[in-house]
Amino acid sequence: MIYQRILPCQALQPFVKEYLLLHFVYDPTKPPLVKPFPPLPEHGLEFFPKGLVTSVNPLTGTVKQEPRNTIYGQPVSRFNFIMPSDDYLMIRVIFHMGGLFRLLRIPMTEFTDKKIDSELVINQEVRAVNDRLANTESYPLMIAIVEQYLRSKIRQVTTDIHAVDKIGQLLLQHPGWPGLDWLANQACLSPRQLERKFVERLGIGPKLFTRISRFHRAFRWKEANPEADWLTVAVNFGYTDFHHLFKDFKEFAGVTPNTLLSESALSPEKILRLD
Repeated sequence: MIYQRILPCQALQPFVKEYLLLHFVYDPTKPPLVKPFPPLPEHGLEFFPKGLVTSVNPLTGTVKQEPRNTIYGQPVSRFNFIMPSDDYLMIRVIFHMGGLFRLLRIPMTEFTDKKIDSELVINQEVRAVNDRLANTESYPLMIAIVEQYLRSKIRQVTTDIHAVDKIGQLLLQHPGWPGLDWLANQACLSPRQLERKFVERLGIGPKLFTRISRFHRAFRWKEANPEADWLTVAVNFGYTDFHHLFKDFKEFAGVTPNTLLSESALSPEKILRLD
């Protein structure tokens, strides 16, 4: 069983932030594992060589089996993922801000809050990649297969990093809201231009992105510091008070902060002690 974050090779670092490798075999006689997935500030590609997850939207009740290869855009809603009761292997390619847009040249609004079958968007090369991954036992070789494919794709990329991508990275690392005018000035754009370019390249506006980034960082910090109270979390991450934090948790996770903590404790990484 493995749960590992892996840095990309140097040639891919301008595009790829990291890979997430998850592999486990779960006893089918036990109750299904359900992973809560509130929004987090990232987007990328996913390969599922073994096992398929089923996604459930708690608000709409929509149930969907995810395809073997997906492009996922910026999430804004919570989903629950029911993990397969068998051999399960996932490799997630997490891109830097703007990296996936540069690779695909498709507005990221087409993928916001969605997982799209990548065979329908790119081509059937990704199916061949998945087939090779399914027949490989070596984890380093799996990453090498994915990187070989990605290197072949980025050779076709002609656009450089945009100032808006750097603004996205800034908001990811420092998820406070300095104001649209200030951000536009840093990017040498008008506020309207910044908003339009940000939505095109990241799928949502900068203010919503900032809120999601702050929510995600606050929750992960609380997980790592269980002794801290929620008011301390709120103060540390720039919320005006606990009710401000509570409002974001209800919007993005659909539950109270403590409920999300309890649900997350039952996710596969925690149950299987993979991290």
